Amino acid sequence: MSGLLRAATSPLRRAPRTTRLAAGAGALGLVLSTGLVPLPCPLLFLTGFDCPFCGGSRMLGALLHGDLARAADLNLFALVVVLPVAVLFLIASARQEVRGAPSPWLVGRPGRWAANAVLGVAVVWGVLRNLPGFEALRA
Repeated sequence: MSGLLRAATSPLRRAPRTTRLAAGAGALGLVLSTGLVPLPCPLLFLTGFDCPFCGGSRMLGALLHGDLARAADLNLFALVVVLPVAVLFLIASARQEVRGAPSPWLVGRPGRWAANAVLGVAVVWGVLRNLPGFEALRA
């Protein structure tokens, strides 16, 4: 049995930085999604407008309960863009740590393009969800 446990934890030992990052992000996600520590949105508080991430912690809670439809209803952007980018970042970080890949993330022109694309989609989502007629997109 100890051989099975050792085999299961071997990848975790080979990537300690990524393991700590994933554990910390997971713990933070669990705390925020339960509502134990409410995280108010500064933009919503100051302006009354939803930011692109408003509803993200409630979206995590719905996702953890297996309610994909509710998660998509709360914040489709966070579900479709932010979570996959976070997972890709963790995978890239683990590959860099385990295999010694040169960079944990896209660099140069592809990295700038990807970052600008995500930023552009976030801005468009933030504007759209606050326009009249798009109330369904609000958190």
